[in-house]
Amino acid sequence: MPVLFSSLHADRMRRACLARWRLLLACALLVACAASWPQETGAPRRHYQISAGPLDESLNRFARLAGITLSYAPDMVQGRYAPALDGDLGVDEGLARLLAGSGLRAVRTAGGSYGLQWRAPASSGNDTVPEQAQRLRQVVIVGSPDGLPLNQGRMSEGGEGGYGAFSGRTATRTDTPLLEIPQSLSVVTREEMEARGAASVMDVLRYLPGANTQTHGVDPRGYDYFNLRGFINAQNTSDYLNGLRQVVVGFGMFRTEAYGLERVEVLRGAASASVGQGDPGGVVNRISKLAGADAANEIEVAAGTFEQRQMAADLSGQLDQEGQVQGRIVALARDSDTQFRYGNGRAVENDRLYLAPSLKLRLGADTSLILLADYLKDRNGSSRWTAVNADGSLSPTLVGDPGIDRQRVEQWSLGWQLAHRLDAHWQLQQDFRQAGLRSQYSVLNPVSLTGNVLTRAAALYDTQLQSTQLDTRLQGQFRQGASEHTVVLGLDLSRMHQDEQRYRGNAPSLDLTQPVYGLPIPMASQLVAQLQEDMQQSGLYAQDQIRQGALVWTLGSRYDRVTDTTRNITTAARTDTRTYAWSHRAGLSWKLSAALVPYLSVSTSFLPQAGQDAAGRPFAPSHGRQVEAGIKFQPQAGRVLYTAALYQISKDHVLSSDPDNANFSVDQSQVRSRGLELEARGALRPGLNLQAAYSYTQAINTAHADPTLVGKAPMLVPRQAASLWLDYTPGAPLPGLGMGAGVRYAGASYANAANTVRNAATVLLDAMLRLDQGHWRYALNVSNLTNRHTTSCLAEPTLTCFWGEQRMAVLSARYRW
Repeated sequence: MPVLFSSLHADRMRRACLARWRLLLACALLVACAASWPQETGAPRRHYQISAGPLDESLNRFARLAGITLSYAPDMVQGRYAPALDGDLGVDEGLARLLAGSGLRAVRTAGGSYGLQWRAPASSGNDTVPEQAQRLRQVVIVGSPDGLPLNQGRMSEGGEGGYGAFSGRTATRTDTPLLEIPQSLSVVTREEMEARGAASVMDVLRYLPGANTQTHGVDPRGYDYFNLRGFINAQNTSDYLNGLRQVVVGFGMFRTEAYGLERVEVLRGAASASVGQGDPGGVVNRISKLAGADAANEIEVAAGTFEQRQMAADLSGQLDQEGQVQGRIVALARDSDTQFRYGNGRAVENDRLYLAPSLKLRLGADTSLILLADYLKDRNGSSRWTAVNADGSLSPTLVGDPGIDRQRVEQWSLGWQLAHRLDAHWQLQQDFRQAGLRSQYSVLNPVSLTGNVLTRAAALYDTQLQSTQLDTRLQGQFRQGASEHTVVLGLDLSRMHQDEQRYRGNAPSLDLTQPVYGLPIPMASQLVAQLQEDMQQSGLYAQDQIRQGALVWTLGSRYDRVTDTTRNITTAARTDTRTYAWSHRAGLSWKLSAALVPYLSVSTSFLPQAGQDAAGRPFAPSHGRQVEAGIKFQPQAGRVLYTAALYQISKDHVLSSDPDNANFSVDQSQVRSRGLELEARGALRPGLNLQAAYSYTQAINTAHADPTLVGKAPMLVPRQAASLWLDYTPGAPLPGLGMGAGVRYAGASYANAANTVRNAATVLLDAMLRLDQGHWRYALNVSNLTNRHTTSCLAEPTLTCFWGEQRMAVLSARYRW
């Protein structure tokens, strides 16, 4: 008889853990060997890693890292951008690369400082043209390689501090200024996550346009349920980590620890030309904290409501004198309950252990290798099913039992990020990740209600998932006439294997008026399904960003081949699905000025769909088509990015219930989403940060297997949503004090396909108060400040409702050095 943790499974887990620790030990030996490699001699060199962005930002960061004084007139760099910088360089060489194509050059003065001058115009023959004298209004930036950058060393991956971001990689796989990306991309920096007290990806998304995080209430199992641009269940299709997809199969969902993230990039709209298979709503790319990012060290303790206790640490530094080996380790331990509690006083738990080490190795002047790993172990209660009263209202009575309701998840990953510069214009990049998880999910499910007596059934899902991904790309820059090209050619390979065993069992009924918990209920033991799934994907893609005067073209195509085989060992049933798809994107950004850029783009997406219809035919992949037009405004005087976007997305082959065959689906429906998104993000002025968003989403069925549902809206998609967050630091009048407040609005949504049952609109308030004293920061973050009780319901096949998040307050103390 199967049990939750059998000795066989324990042996397997011990062997897996030993294998992982052996691999980590091998990485450590590799680091030791790298530290002993002979170093190059010659002029003083240093490794610089600066993302593409505004020229003044890149020059300032370079000056700080190089420890030089750099002088220039502000109008010389206004509206100009610098390419990404990654390599071991001398000061002169680094400045030359940053200034390439700008018409400027750096000159060294007799005192050792640097200044910028315009390059001399082209000359004919051997005649030299004397350089025009120019009087500079000096702006002095003093760099100190051993000092802390602004905000005590915290910089985002793109090299920006604060809420503002200037570049992103998710849309194009290159460091591209946000103004030049012809699609909606929101970047949430580490500082914003800390200010808002974001403890999960759901918390990160709740203030973004086009993202609805109120779909399934609070889930103690740790799953992220949200929609993007009107397309539901985005958690299954939009999950990316460091540019590589995290595959979701059944209950096998990789979790994300928000403390381990440096930033989150949300690309809205069809994007298969860049990332491969995905829904047309968009993708969420989680970017990890990694070695070599010049981050400060910190230790943090926190306590909050629902008995939460947490400790976290983020430590990094050089492991050798030459700086050729850099290390970082991010760790978190949490012991907490949730807002759910059984009638006998037992709370549903939410415990976590997280560890993420990384090493950055300099393998020469042109090569860097980041080795990264993470391990996460969750102990969660699985129960969130609560009873519905006779009048249809939701009660707090849990229908499960603390002896049965539980979920245990253990996941790990190992990988690398390799970058090798072939010459001054071409570089090779490769990302690899091997990941696995084990999820054991036990639950008591409601079956039927007779009067006040609820019948229940036990279920157990044991899932093992292995995933391998390798993305290799060649990136180059060259000129052709008056055009500057940034070309990417890549090959993306992935493989997934999943095993899942499903068990059923009997359970006693529950009297909802007098519930009794703690009964001796056996685990589900009747094997009803033993499933295996193998998926392989290969994608070949090409992209060209063409800068021609004020125009920036983004052109890309990708060809994907996906094979998926699902087997049910208990019934000998097998389903084979093969998908071949072309995806395209064409976008144009028109730089009317250095701060104002309208754009237009068209893009497509595709998503394979596992399963088959009543006739045994595999489902066709869904295809999405998007047209988007917008405008981006980033005034040079400030750090705020204002964006507005209009879009239309059509998705075909949408799965819906088969009206002629119960328990089967058909792929005959089509959904169209039209909308408007407005966003403002950044610093209005020193000390005042803003994040504001508004979304209007009109999603309807343009075709459906049930003709009566044509013109109806999909479930759980609000027509309107808005949010506003302000973070204010008064400065001198109140030294060290900071405060923040936010409001979130989600409009009404439908709970059934016929649009006859509605979920009410919600308005929630958040607040923050912090105090910085030297190396210490004390903060209080409160979400749902007024403790408003909300629900989200689905009325099909029967009424099922979920509680929204109750008030959550967390008090933290952090020491950073």
